Amino acid sequence: MGLLVHIFVAIVALNLVGRAALQTNQSVLDQFPEFNSLKQNCENLKRSYQTIQSDLATVKSKLQSFSAPRPAFLAIWTADIVTLRSNDIIKFNHIVINVGNGYSPGTGKFKAPKQGTYFFGGTIVSAPSDPLSMMLMKSGTAIMVPYATGTQGDSYTFTAVLQLNAGDTVYVQNDNKPDKAYGRYHSTFSGFMI
Repeated sequence: MGLLVHIFVAIVALNLVGRAALQTNQSVLDQFPEFNSLKQNCENLKRSYQTIQSDLATVKSKLQSFSAPRPAFLAIWTADIVTLRSNDIIKFNHIVINVGNGYSPGTGKFKAPKQGTYFFGGTIVSAPSDPLSMMLMKSGTAIMVPYATGTQGDSYTFTAVLQLNAGDTVYVQNDNKPDKAYGRYHSTFSGFMI
């Protein structure tokens, strides 16, 4: 009997609280302020989750770019003794490796497929009796002008680290006078993205 009295009292109390809320136009949820705090916490968690998802997508994208093969090439000049005219571009015609197909043996130019820092190196062997003056070029601008004497077998050797934008070109060009040079697999041009 005592249990029935407790249940009856609880039902009456709930009924009175519900009626009081209806009479004051208050939401039943307004009777429990901790609900609003929980609701705000859920909104904050949702925003944090969206930020984490965005950051994760950025990290995945960067990891994919690191795992993709980096541009690299090695090309060799096979011609015998060649007389180069003023401003001729040397076309290293035998490709050993060309990851990303950035180097074109038809033009003698490496075209950067993507922005980054690149290392370049190479050697051109002089033919007697002309001294050899070549230019390492970046998109039409001379970066360096190494020199080799006219002694047979003297070489023009270079290394360079260049910051390139996608589409920039790098190549070896004769200076502004006729010169003779050896190919014969002695002269090379190479580069890769660091």
